[in-house]
Amino acid sequence: MAYLSRTNALRAAGIAAALFASALGAQAVETDKALHDELADGYKANGVNVAVFNDWPPDEFVENGELKGWSVDMAKAMSERLGVPFKFDPTSFDVIIPGLVSKRYDAGFSSFGVTPERLEVLDFIPQRKEGTGYAFPKGKDLKLAEEKDLCGHSVALLTGAWDMQYLTKVSQETCVAAGLKPIELQQFTTQNAAELAVSSGRVELVAAGSAKLAYLAKQTGKFDMAGFISNAVYNGIGVRRDDPLGPALKGALQAMMDDGSYKEIMAKWGVDGAGMLEKAILVTKANPNP
Repeated sequence: MAYLSRTNALRAAGIAAALFASALGAQAVETDKALHDELADGYKANGVNVAVFNDWPPDEFVENGELKGWSVDMAKAMSERLGVPFKFDPTSFDVIIPGLVSKRYDAGFSSFGVTPERLEVLDFIPQRKEGTGYAFPKGKDLKLAEEKDLCGHSVALLTGAWDMQYLTKVSQETCVAAGLKPIELQQFTTQNAAELAVSSGRVELVAAGSAKLAYLAKQTGKFDMAGFISNAVYNGIGVRRDDPLGPALKGALQAMMDDGSYKEIMAKWGVDGAGMLEKAILVTKANPNP
């Protein structure tokens, strides 16, 4: 009887996942029983509450009321493989980590850069490796070939982005230590506001994930990119520390790598170049370099 109950539960979960995929206009993928069984009972019964950054194209963003991006596509594919619905809440970046810690959300699809500070409260399933890029208005005469060339310039960043901590260190250790002017770092509550500050001439540069800024430059035709990228790190999905959802998402990502859908999603959004991963990993405080 117990076996029949589990079978029926799995069948119901698979139907729910198929309906969910159908509602999204996607082709359903068969539920992976082993991955489904790995989920905690609460996730099997209630699904997964997912916070999604609403302003980070091409990873995660809202356009004309629709949630889009390669990371969003990946989340939908993971939902199908796990056999449970993901309930998406597009929101601002600064509320996602507190929301995960407070259990309002179970997972954050927000292209988190993996840092020691974040590993104090979260585990991560990297989706790619990426560094900080720098963009400025097209035609502006800026010679930016290495980090020391940032000294004395103003840089716009998203509040809470890991780039802030890194560039604060660069400003002190590369600029001030060498007798150069520090980097003037200015934080903005949305990525769009940071980019607008640069396009309007109030700030000289915007710093963010290199793929994100390359997408901005390509889509708008109004920005150029600096000739270097800083401090490449893993970035990807965040979950609470030691939550069994982490290994389940890792397994789902590995399944996507094995069947080629990981690469297909990245190629669809034009981010299948540098930074692609060959193996799914789980980064934790206890194992920060798996």
